[in-house]
Amino acid sequence: MGEEFYFVDFKNVGCDRDVHKALKDGLHFTDYYGANPDALWDRLTDMMNYNAVITLQNFEYLEKLDAEEAQSIYRMFVDLKHYSDDFFYDKIKIYISRHGIPEEIL
Repeated sequence: MGEEFYFVDFKNVGCDRDVHKALKDGLHFTDYYGANPDALWDRLTDMMNYNAVITLQNFEYLEKLDAEEAQSIYRMFVDLKHYSDDFFYDKIKIYISRHGIPEEIL
């Protein structure tokens, strides 16, 4: 099975609802996505059945909007890389892009 590519763009976020809409759209979540941290974690861990490349683009906009929420989301993606004692570590690649410069989460 090939890799699945996902791009979450935070460039136009202006409120918490926009943040979760960007996540929902970029990660191809269904309308049943609950738009909160617990729902995000549940959906992310559901994605671990296949190879995925996730890019969080324009992350600096999220950091400017809400540094605490940005840190929480960043931490969630770090935890995802190490989910289930690193069992899925090689199945998923996650990039944070600030000012057009991608950095892989390890």
